[in-house]
Amino acid sequence: MTAETNLPAPADANPSFWHQLRIQRRVIWALTMRETITRFGREGLGAIWLVAEPAMFIVGVMTIFSHIESNATFSVAEYLAVSYPTVLFWRNGTSRVTKALEINRALLHHAPIRPMDIIYSRIFLEFSGGSGAFFILYLAFVKLGICHWPADTLTMALGYLLVIWFSFAFVLIMAALAELSETIERVSHIILYLMLPFSGVFIPVYAVPQQFREPLLLFPLIDAVEYFHRGYYGTRMPTYYHLGQTIFATLAMTLFGYGLTAIAIRRVQSN
Repeated sequence: MTAETNLPAPADANPSFWHQLRIQRRVIWALTMRETITRFGREGLGAIWLVAEPAMFIVGVMTIFSHIESNATFSVAEYLAVSYPTVLFWRNGTSRVTKALEINRALLHHAPIRPMDIIYSRIFLEFSGGSGAFFILYLAFVKLGICHWPADTLTMALGYLLVIWFSFAFVLIMAALAELSETIERVSHIILYLMLPFSGVFIPVYAVPQQFREPLLLFPLIDAVEYFHRGYYGTRMPTYYHLGQTIFATLAMTLFGYGLTAIAIRRVQSN
């Protein structure tokens, strides 16, 4: 004789989407705090270096190029104060996320931690530092008269978000490729340096000969930076961009990045 019992399922047997989202949010935050302490420690300035380090890069680049270039149409210091912080997202983000899964493989033994959480935490940390440095310095530069308030705040903000979106997709792709290929890991720094002339930062698009302008604008990063410039400078500087094309290309890069990352995660977990 058998008896059927209908025991109540455990409370967390089928957690809701929002419950899982809250768990992963806490996990990502914990990983971010762990990475912050690991990188900057608790002594001296500590986590303040998260903003101070990129801020020093921005001020250093501004100072050097302002003294080198004296015949520019626009203020070099102002141009770099606004433009150079966009480089920090994709350059620093790639450097920090490369091989992050392999280095932190031991953390994956903890059930709540997913491989993507490690990637998200490092991207969030780098992007937060870069954004914090930009906003603090921008307000200081406006006060000092180096920069001005944006001509169109909404356009500038949307351009800034486009740069962050491109950087996120680019970092995903580079991180996945580095996990899949040791060669990519070795040459990633070379790729980042070679991208600098095509970042839309050191050479504004209006200064590029017309026959090279349209090919350059096929690269979504330049389009995003130009749209960002449009919001800041307004009619003070000629800008060129294809917004629809940029959004489509960045979306394609994001999907491609997630696909590559899924392959890289499977490889890491199988080894």
